[in-house]
Amino acid sequence: MFRNREEAGELLGEVLSKVIQDRENTVLLAIPRGGVPVAYHAAKKSGIPFSMVVAKKITFPHEPEAAIGAAAPDGSYILADRISEDHPVVRQAIEKAVQEAREKLEKYLKGDEPDITGKTVVIIDDGIATGYTAVVAGMYARNKGAKRVILAVPVCPSDSIQRVGRYFDDVICYHKVDTLFFAVGAYYQDFHQVSDTELYDYLKRAEKEGLLYK
Repeated sequence: MFRNREEAGELLGEVLSKVIQDRENTVLLAIPRGGVPVAYHAAKKSGIPFSMVVAKKITFPHEPEAAIGAAAPDGSYILADRISEDHPVVRQAIEKAVQEAREKLEKYLKGDEPDITGKTVVIIDDGIATGYTAVVAGMYARNKGAKRVILAVPVCPSDSIQRVGRYFDDVICYHKVDTLFFAVGAYYQDFHQVSDTELYDYLKRAEKEGLLYK
């Protein structure tokens, strides 16, 4: 169990220091908000700069907590196997998620995305369960010209690695868990919801320390 996202990021950063050879051409992209503290501390430990990549879960109106997929600002999306994109309700849910992803992009990056053309991009979150958000973030990075796309998370279910792995060049999971009932927060002593204030504080600290990729 991790004490908090800070410790998880430091441990992940140690792994990245060993496996990433060309750090000058590598960028960490955090999925806000929970991925930002992890990415900041991973960047500090590895010396690889970070920015953010935005994605939004796709949900039905009557089940806002149950993800059926995820979408990116450019319209990229992924759906659960059992969900048909041809259903009008699903199409509406996709369009809503894409719009919300665009709003998040404007909110957190002011529409000013980092240039990742030809870079190795490492997508970072505080963990994955279904992996939809991480996958669509990876798809988005590839659409933006990333040379290689890697997923790196502190914790994940073992069976999800193969499932999401086909979308990435590599998957790094610090702590793999074999369980039928998985929740990312169960593997953190402190798993508080990261606020916008906390997120912006990390970005300011990263900029001062030369860790923010622009």
